[in-house]
Amino acid sequence: MKVELKSVLTQNEIQAVSDMADVIWREHYASVLSANQIDYMLKKFQSPSAIAQAISEGYEYYFINYADAPVGYISIKLDSVDRKMFISKIYLLSDYRGKGCAYQAINQLIEICKGNQLDTIWLTVNKNNSSIERYKRIGFYIADSIVTDIGNGFVMDDYVMEMQVQKV
Repeated sequence: MKVELKSVLTQNEIQAVSDMADVIWREHYASVLSANQIDYMLKKFQSPSAIAQAISEGYEYYFINYADAPVGYISIKLDSVDRKMFISKIYLLSDYRGKGCAYQAINQLIEICKGNQLDTIWLTVNKNNSSIERYKRIGFYIADSIVTDIGNGFVMDDYVMEMQVQKV
């Protein structure tokens, strides 16, 4: 099956992304973050108002569709000055991890980069996240380590991972 990216445009679609985030985050981060931090981060970064604000600031949201159904979502921001794409968010429902969905979605992002003459894709990932090895397998490398204060006594302790986009 082929994965397709579908733009998130309407308020109902924004709500669907937020609802999906709630399910994914509570399952995926339960062993890494406290329940209080998950609640805080969902409200701060994944609520409908936070998603709408991000879109107004130039972030693009997409459903990751598999067999015509949304199985995850991605948020990106293009930076034509530095010639980079930032993957702000990439999340899949648990049943679709390890099936190549993220790989196919990232390949589509590479094509977007090429079409916009961007050289690099970068993202941040929690240092205790099982996705790090998957990112390495598809061409990302650890470029830096950062700790970001996100308020309310919480920090994000992340790696910055990058992938160079090959010009073809």
